[in-house]
Amino acid sequence: MSFDSAPYRTLASNGRNWHILQLGDGRVQLDFGPFAVAFYRDSFQLLHGLAEAALKAPLILGCIAHAGFARSIWFDPQQGALSLAFDGVVLRFLPHELVAFTSLCREAGAELEVKPWLPPSDGRYN
Repeated sequence: MSFDSAPYRTLASNGRNWHILQLGDGRVQLDFGPFAVAFYRDSFQLLHGLAEAALKAPLILGCIAHAGFARSIWFDPQQGALSLAFDGVVLRFLPHELVAFTSLCREAGAELEVKPWLPPSDGRYN
């Protein structure tokens, strides 16, 4: 199959070789090179909303953004890393990588003409 006839379209990409694709069945795929995972559009919107909320939250030990038990972002100051847990998938980012990922989500959301769904916040996650 040639690249031009691939069953997906590229929504966003960056210099890290990260891509966000729209698959032929409508799902949105996060492609990080050797690892990729696909979500339905509404799940992508919520995942994007979590990333946006995490960027606004102070980096303190524990959960900094959440949308229920299986969908949250945690900060570990000892490792300096953020873990995005979403429906059994865990993605680990350094703070600057989360900024790059969120930027990619913004670009993909604009292509899909969807906005992020911001998670509910009670102001206290831990």
